[in-house]
Amino acid sequence: MTDEQVAEQTQATGPGTMLKEARVARGLSIEEVATRLNLKPANIQSLETEVFDQRISITFIRGYYKNYAKLLDVAPQQVLEAFDALNAAKQEPAKLQSFSRKVAKQASDDRLMLVSYVILAIIIAMVVVWWLQQSNSSEPISTSAIVTAEPATSQPQQEQSALTAASEPNIPEQVPQDEPELPAQVIEQPQQSSVDVQRQAEPGATEVTDSSPDDTVVEDVLAAATQDILPTEAELVFQFSADCWVNIVDATGEAIAYGVKVAGRTMPVSGVPPFEVTLGAPEAVQINFDGEAVDMSQFPKGRSAKFTLPLQ
Repeated sequence: MTDEQVAEQTQATGPGTMLKEARVARGLSIEEVATRLNLKPANIQSLETEVFDQRISITFIRGYYKNYAKLLDVAPQQVLEAFDALNAAKQEPAKLQSFSRKVAKQASDDRLMLVSYVILAIIIAMVVVWWLQQSNSSEPISTSAIVTAEPATSQPQQEQSALTAASEPNIPEQVPQDEPELPAQVIEQPQQSSVDVQRQAEPGATEVTDSSPDDTVVEDVLAAATQDILPTEAELVFQFSADCWVNIVDATGEAIAYGVKVAGRTMPVSGVPPFEVTLGAPEAVQINFDGEAVDMSQFPKGRSAKFTLPLQ
């Protein structure tokens, strides 16, 4: 058999088939070969079936074939040439497949961009329509507001003109000498009405002056009520016999103390009660709330405590 015939047979056979036939001829199992090559049985099976994991480099696969051939006393060069021929045959379809995938992906991206542009155009059209509706609906409102505002502004003027007319005495027009004079009662009647208007206006002024003491009383009551509503602050004094972590928050939500306090420290604080107090070591803390000592024996030792002052 010539070298060309051997090469053709090697290319037709493939590296996996060659090694599998040699292994079977020697009576070895896949597990025995995997143990001698320090590989997994699945790797040996992949080499024989010529189905490789895409994550494994071709360099490693060539090394596996080379070691496998040496183990079975098969010429490594023939096995590697068969593997190179197999790998070269697989690369051409892979290139075509990758190109077709690239074209399909580009077409998919183009369709996605087209859909995105259509959606964007619809959104812009909806915004324009909404803006036009808002502008059209706002015009009648502004016009009606102006129309309704005009009577409001003209009404005080009418009232003012009516009061001015009532306060001014009606002066009778000069009657020509040729015409007969009107009775005195008719002329005096407007004078009486003006006097009555003035008399009616004077008690109103008196009532306004009389109501000023009531306003003062109302202001005093409001001031007293405001003082009662304002929160009063309370004072706390913390004494630490050992290091302790502290977090104190008053009723306004302000954190008035936070962090680790060292042993021997006396910490006075003030704020709006009630206080939310968290202590890492309550047995090492003594608390005075507005001059009164707080009972700390109810909190277990060795555990953190969270409570509200004043205690409830």
